[in-house]
Amino acid sequence: MSKEWRFGIVGTGVVGEWHVRVTPKIPGAKLVAVCDRVADKAVNALAKNDLSGVPVYDNVEEMLAKEQLDVVTVCTPSGDHLGPAMAAIRAGKYVITEKPMEIELGRIDQLVAEARQHGVKIAGIFQNRWHPANRALREAAQQNRFGRISWAGSLTPWYRPDKYYSDGGWRGTWKLDGGGAIMNQSVHAIDLLQWIVGPVKRVSAYGASRIHAAIEVEDTLSCSLQFENGGFGTIVGTTALYPGCPVRVWVGGENGTAISENGLHTFKFREETSTPEQLANDKLLLEQLPPSSAKNSGGGSSATDVGLDLHGQNISAILQAWERGEEAETNGVEARKAVAIILAMYESVRKNGDAVDVK
Repeated sequence: MSKEWRFGIVGTGVVGEWHVRVTPKIPGAKLVAVCDRVADKAVNALAKNDLSGVPVYDNVEEMLAKEQLDVVTVCTPSGDHLGPAMAAIRAGKYVITEKPMEIELGRIDQLVAEARQHGVKIAGIFQNRWHPANRALREAAQQNRFGRISWAGSLTPWYRPDKYYSDGGWRGTWKLDGGGAIMNQSVHAIDLLQWIVGPVKRVSAYGASRIHAAIEVEDTLSCSLQFENGGFGTIVGTTALYPGCPVRVWVGGENGTAISENGLHTFKFREETSTPEQLANDKLLLEQLPPSSAKNSGGGSSATDVGLDLHGQNISAILQAWERGEEAETNGVEARKAVAIILAMYESVRKNGDAVDVK
């Protein structure tokens, strides 16, 4: 980095505390302030990470007025991103939001438009794009190594106990979570699927809460879909599959199949359609990225059973793009795509599985 980016973090719950931990370790980034409506949570997040001398606020506007910030990271509940993000944008700050950027398309569109109007940039967190296995699938698709794609899907077979929802307070609600296993957990895999294969045209879905009786939203959803390229697909997301397993993203077609699951599970292409260099690289990738080398379940068994290095890479890539005067890979328009697919899925569920076009 050629400059120092001064960060303020809003929201210091589970994910917000991750950002408190990661941000100071990113080259060119400096944690200047943290904000939480419950100030003690922010104080505890700093203490947990042995950070001292960082001011704590319980009001976003006060933090923006008193601190010299370049970037505001929004880690409040999903349905409460608009307020702090909009305040930061109107104060001339760049903004990074945790996933999803917001739970309604109109709110995302509003943030994107407001950022453009004020000459700042906004980006979201989709850290799994930086996993080398997922990057390998993306590169193979861009090189047309699959040929005509027949089918692609994502499976998020996770588990969360009832306590996960009751402790959070906002989790499992339409107002602040925007949905359940799909909007909160599966959004990562859905983003990967559309990023690798291309836009989703139409969906047909069924969903409900199977084991978490107290939540308003789904803990299990199964969806069939059609991509704009003509291929078919499936999205499955749940927090009701004990004990919880890693996410799987599967892409296959006439010339090859690749599966990412905490590494490269499968990466096989027709020899006659591949160069010797590609085949040698395929073998190397399989050797370097075995699923057995994963140190955690990627969030499958617990919300905290994740590594944070990918968050750091995601934020670093955002800052590098901004330094070049470019939009980040996970800019607002890009972050909107997964939410559009999810909202179409929810509409289909309400219509008892009727096909719904993605907006």
